[in-house]
Amino acid sequence: MSFNKMIIVRLFLGTIFGICVFSLGDGILADGWDLEDTSPKIEWGLEEQSVKYEWGLEAQTVTHKKSDTIVLQYDGKAWNCIYNAYSIWLNSIYGFDSGDVFAAGDNGVVLHFNGTSWTRQATYVTSRLNRIWGISSKNVYVSGDNGTILHYNGREWKKYTMMTASWFSSTWGLHAKYIFIVGALGKILHYNGRKWIEQESGTINWLYGVRGNSTDNVYAVGDYGTVLRYDGKEWKKIMLNTNKRLMSVCVLDTNTVFVVGADGLILHYDGIQWTRQRSGTDNWLRKIWAIDSENIFAVGDNGTVLYYDGKKWNKQKSGTDYLLLGIWGDKKDNIYVVGINPKK
Repeated sequence: MSFNKMIIVRLFLGTIFGICVFSLGDGILADGWDLEDTSPKIEWGLEEQSVKYEWGLEAQTVTHKKSDTIVLQYDGKAWNCIYNAYSIWLNSIYGFDSGDVFAAGDNGVVLHFNGTSWTRQATYVTSRLNRIWGISSKNVYVSGDNGTILHYNGREWKKYTMMTASWFSSTWGLHAKYIFIVGALGKILHYNGRKWIEQESGTINWLYGVRGNSTDNVYAVGDYGTVLRYDGKEWKKIMLNTNKRLMSVCVLDTNTVFVVGADGLILHYDGIQWTRQRSGTDNWLRKIWAIDSENIFAVGDNGTVLYYDGKKWNKQKSGTDYLLLGIWGDKKDNIYVVGINPKK
C-alpha cells in the first residue's frame, strides 16, 4: 500500500484531528447520570526556531531514532525530540505547564509528563484516543474511536457509557460546563456539566476540529470544506470556496479565525471575509495552535512545522519527517508536538 493510500485509510478510520485551545476555570463533575427523552437530542451518562527557512519540500535530517512515535519541544530557538518510543502511537497532546503535560494515542494510551519523565496512566480501554483537552490537571477529557469518552479527575480515568459507536475526532471546551466533541457523520456532542447532549449539526460530513472563544462563537471544520459556526443556539454552515478536507481550527476572537487542512491549505477570517493565506507547502496541515495573534503554529505531514508572526507564515526545521498530529503550548518558547512514524 502506498504512503498516500495508507494515510487516507487512517483518516477514514478516524485518524484524529482537532484543535488548539486554552482552558478557563475549573469545575466538579456531576455524579448522577440519567437518560432523558429529549428528541431530537440524545443524552448520555457517566460510567463508573525563530530560525526561518526557505519554502519548499526539502528533506529534513532526522535526529531521533526510527521509533513509532515522538514528542518534540520548541524552546523558542529550535525543535528538539524529548521523547521517542516503540509500540506507542501518540495522536494528541495537551497540558497546563511544562511540568504537567498529557499525551494520548492508539490502544488507549495516555502518558503524563511531570517535567522530567513520561509515565503511562491506566485507562482500561483499547480504542484509539484522538483528542485530549482539559480544564485543569484534575479535570481532563479525551475522546476517540468507538464512542470512547474518558474523564480524568486527577486520580483515575473513568469512561462514559455512550449510546453510540461514533468515532470522535476532536474535543474542546470553554469551561467545566461547556464542552464540545465532534466526529464521524457530522456528530456533535455538547456537555453542560451534567449530561452529554447530541446537537443537530446540519451535515453528515466528518468533522475533525472544534474550537471557540466564547459560548456564542464556536467553530467546527471537516470534510469537503465544511465550516460550521455555533452562535449559542444552533450550528450554521459557512459557505467557502473549497472542497478540501479541513483538519483544525483556531479561534482567537470573533474577528480572528484560522483553519488548516489538506494540501497546505490555510484560511483566515478577519470578521468580514475568508481569505487564503500562503503556506508555502502542499503538505497536509493537521493541527493549528495559537499563543496569540502574532505567535501561531501549524503542524502536519513530513515533519511540517509552520510559524505565523502576525504577517506571514514561515517554515521551521522540525528535525523529523514524521506525521505530526497534535500540538499544545502555554507560551511561544514552550510548544509541544506529538507525531507518529508514517512508515510503521
